[in-house]
Amino acid sequence: MNGPLARDEFAELLASGEDSFCEFKDARLSNSDLAKELCAFSNAAGGRVLIGVDDEGGLHDAADWGEERVMNVARTAIDPAIVATYQRLHWNEQATIAIVGVETGFEKPYAVRSGEGRRYYMRVGSTSREPSREELIRLTQASGAVASDLRPVLGASAGDLVPELVAERFAGRRTLDFAALGAKERRRVLVDAEILHPDTEGPTIAGLLCFGRAPQERLPYATLSCVAYSGTEPGRELADRAEVGGRVDEQIRGGLEFIARNLRAASTVRGGERVEAARPSTESLRELIANAVCHRHYGIAGPIQVRVFTDRIEVTNPGAPPNGVTPQAMRVGVSIWRNQFLVQHLTSLGFVDAVGRGIVLLFEEAARLGLPEPSITVVETWTTIELGLEG
Repeated sequence: MNGPLARDEFAELLASGEDSFCEFKDARLSNSDLAKELCAFSNAAGGRVLIGVDDEGGLHDAADWGEERVMNVARTAIDPAIVATYQRLHWNEQATIAIVGVETGFEKPYAVRSGEGRRYYMRVGSTSREPSREELIRLTQASGAVASDLRPVLGASAGDLVPELVAERFAGRRTLDFAALGAKERRRVLVDAEILHPDTEGPTIAGLLCFGRAPQERLPYATLSCVAYSGTEPGRELADRAEVGGRVDEQIRGGLEFIARNLRAASTVRGGERVEAARPSTESLRELIANAVCHRHYGIAGPIQVRVFTDRIEVTNPGAPPNGVTPQAMRVGVSIWRNQFLVQHLTSLGFVDAVGRGIVLLFEEAARLGLPEPSITVVETWTTIELGLEG
C-alpha cells in the first residue's frame, strides 16, 4: 500500500478525498497531530498522511516536514515505535508535499505518548478517534499480545532456521513427508505450523527461538542475564556473571548450569556432625527458568534476569502475567499461556508439563523442605519469582 506515489496516483487520492486509508493534513500540523494519525493507521489497516493538503484538497508547501522530523515522530512519539515510509513529492513551484505511510502494525495496540501517560487512537472511516474499552481489548487480542511468540521477526528470513531442526519437527508424521516437499510446499507447511509468519514469510519469534541458527542475531534481548553475588545484597564485586543465549532449550540448560555452579551448599553442625541444608531440586530450578522462558513477553526488549544470592534466587521476567492473572492465582495453578508455541515445544522436549502445576510445585517443595515460601512480585511490566535458600 505504501510504496512511492506517482503523480497521477497522488492526483487520484486528492480527487477521492479522505477515507479509511488516507488523511489530509495542513503543513502547519504539530508533531503530536502527525503521531495521532500514524498511531490510528497502525492500529487499523495502515494508510497515508498527505502533509501539505488541506481538508478541501488545496495544496500548500510542506518544506518544514523533512524525513528526519517524520522519522523522529515515528520513533519517539509513538509507543511502541513504528517504521514509517517517507516520500517528498514536488507538485509545483508553490507546493512540495510530504507523504508519510505506515502499514498495519504487528505490535497493537499503539499509543501516542502524552506526558507520563498514553493515548490510543484507531481509524474509523475518515476519522481518527480514541477507541472504546471494548475496541481496545479487541486491538490487544488481534495483535497476538497474548501470543507474543507468534509475531514476526523483522529482518529475519527462512535462511535463519536450521533445516535439520525444522525437519525434526515433522519427523514421524505419517500424513506428511516433509523431506519430499518442494520449496513452495515446505514454506506453506511452515506458515501453517506458525514457524514462519504469513505476512513476512520470515520466522516468527517462536520459530526463530526454537529452530534458529543464532536467534540473538535477530533478537538480541531474548537472553538470560545471569549474575551471582557473594552475599545477600547486590554488590560491586560479582561472584559470577554470564549472558546465556541460543535457542530456548539451550537457554534453560545454560541458566541451570549457571545456578548450579553458584549454588553454595550451606551446612550446619549438629551433634558434632555436619548436616547439609536443604536446597531446591533440579526439577524446581528447571521449572523456575523454563517458566521465565515460556511466559515472558517477547514484545518487551529486555532479557530475563537471573540473580543468585547466598540466601535466595531471583528470576525476573519481562512482562506482567497475561489477562490479569494475579500472583495469588498462579499459586493455585491458574495458568494462561502467553506463548503457546513455546509452551508446546518445551513440553515436547520435557522441560515443562504444560498443566499449570509448575508454580504450585515450587510452593509444595519449599514447604516440604522447610524453606521460605516462594514469592511472586508483579511491578508494571516485570514479574519476579524468588526462591529462598535458607530455612
